[in-house]
Amino acid sequence: MNILKVVNYASTAKRITNDPFGFIFDAIVTLVINLIIPVPLLRTAISAFRAPILGFLASLVALMILMIIAVGAVLFSPILISGQALQNITSLFQANDLNISPDTSFLSTSVPKQNPFGGFGMSFTNITAYFLDPDYYLRFGRNHTGVDLVPSDEYYKSSKTYRETGKVVIFATINGTVSHYIDQYGGETVEITNNDNSFKVVYIHFSKVLVTSGQVSAGTPVGIMGATGFATGEHGHYEIRSKDGNNWLAVNPLNYIQ
Repeated sequence: MNILKVVNYASTAKRITNDPFGFIFDAIVTLVINLIIPVPLLRTAISAFRAPILGFLASLVALMILMIIAVGAVLFSPILISGQALQNITSLFQANDLNISPDTSFLSTSVPKQNPFGGFGMSFTNITAYFLDPDYYLRFGRNHTGVDLVPSDEYYKSSKTYRETGKVVIFATINGTVSHYIDQYGGETVEITNNDNSFKVVYIHFSKVLVTSGQVSAGTPVGIMGATGFATGEHGHYEIRSKDGNNWLAVNPLNYIQ
């Protein structure tokens, strides 16, 4: 019996010398098996086949790591998903967390009467594309059913909201119910329909939407000017639609800005 112990000790010492890492690994595996497997016979069987079992588990771990890397590559590759698309996804959760105050200079009305950038008449805006602009049609092959607006020099000098926030904020021009969605081109879009369902105003291209549903009043901050969707640069697309029977008819917004 003593001779067997001496032989075992000698064999163990030889293995420690020749393969210290393998010995430590086997010792750890044996300890873990003894701790988590209470049945001696089952413990012995698992211990005997621990090499193929560990190989199988290692393969599963490697496969999981490869899957995580593949999913990460798909989600964050600049080729498969652009920063714009990420912006569209996160926009679903946007709200007026900037605490932008309403513009009290807007008239409470169910018929649009003011510029969505604020100010008197068109003093706060320049027009980059007109309603049914022929140049727009020649360039893009489709009718332009609104006006494209950008801030004027007067806006940057006189807008109280811009001075307070440093953001180009676009406001509701009527009282009504908000609908927010992303259009077919990826443009952040807000529609406000008045309470008697006779007028609807449509805004597109926001970089950040500040209202997503519910009732708003004229002067409520709707969003921050941006270039989402079908746009060649930052601007606000502003569109007015009038109810014509069962249809909505786009009308010239400039006729409704006093």
